[in-house]
Amino acid sequence: MKLYLSKPFSLLILIITIINCFSVAAQQKIDIVPIVKTDNTNFKWYSQELPIWGTIIHFPGEPEFNEKEIFSDKGMIPQKSFSWSDINESLNLEVYYNKLSEKLTTKNEKKQIDALSQKIALVYGGYPILSEGITNLQGIREYFLEIKTLKGALLKAKIFADGDWVMVASSLNNSNQAEIDQQAKYFLDNISFNPLPGEIKIEGEKTSNQILTSKWETLKVDNFRIEFPKYPVSQHKMLINNGQNQKYYEWHMGDGDSKVTYLLSVLPLENFSTKDTKKILEQSINSSIQTTQGQLILQRSINYFKYPLEEIIFKTNIQYFRVRYFFDSLNLYQILVSGKKEDIYSPNANRFLDGLKWQD
Repeated sequence: MKLYLSKPFSLLILIITIINCFSVAAQQKIDIVPIVKTDNTNFKWYSQELPIWGTIIHFPGEPEFNEKEIFSDKGMIPQKSFSWSDINESLNLEVYYNKLSEKLTTKNEKKQIDALSQKIALVYGGYPILSEGITNLQGIREYFLEIKTLKGALLKAKIFADGDWVMVASSLNNSNQAEIDQQAKYFLDNISFNPLPGEIKIEGEKTSNQILTSKWETLKVDNFRIEFPKYPVSQHKMLINNGQNQKYYEWHMGDGDSKVTYLLSVLPLENFSTKDTKKILEQSINSSIQTTQGQLILQRSINYFKYPLEEIIFKTNIQYFRVRYFFDSLNLYQILVSGKKEDIYSPNANRFLDGLKWQD
């Protein structure tokens, strides 16, 4: 089957379909705005990406980068960090990451995390209070650590661990000011992850990533294939754009229980007046945002697939959207997941967005 699609405004049609979840109406207005894990506090902070689990963490200003070697059971290992302090050093924020001395398993996890929390307590001086570990939506083990230091400061930290790696994000509050407390909380509460394919491997069955092993339906179309949780509905239309008839091909699937929608559309590049894929992408994003009065929060380039891709995150008053764009020599592929903010970074969402494969 040969695929044909419309010009940049087709992204609007794509999103409109998602807004209605199971509706096939493609010409309604929708709103699009950003996504971050956030509370009611509206801090416009610096976003720092880390090369581990697709982590994004936020600082009040651009953090200082540092790299050093630390001692481990297997000798010296490199540790990288980003840190920020206010002018009075009332608040110190830091995130660092390094390899573990041995790969994390269910048998050695408690021992390794306990040892790490003791080391942190020795650095700051105080008694560590460590929570029980949980597995977050991305399959990463997560702990909360609190230390009341001998100097009267309060250290709060989150410890994340998976496989060979550990990451610690900490806030050291030397003040009793409510504003400082709020900033420290915002720092720790607004850490997001987007692991690369195969980066997270789950041991055992009692984790939030059980869905990763479930059987999905495979959609095969000419030179590519992609998996959906259930077989998708085909939504193909004939659109009129600039006086020309153009075919629009789309596949979508809505989960009635979770209200999550998965969607794939394909736009042949021959339908565009320009052959510049960068301009096509910019036009699609800008048209969508301007028409819906949305605000873009996250846009990033990713190059770990066969073809480079761009990912953007939006939010409406109803739900969140995570969209990826692929280009090959023939088409622009748009893959989208929508739902609650925790849904678009869930194991299911990652599996779907990572799942477009070419047949060659």
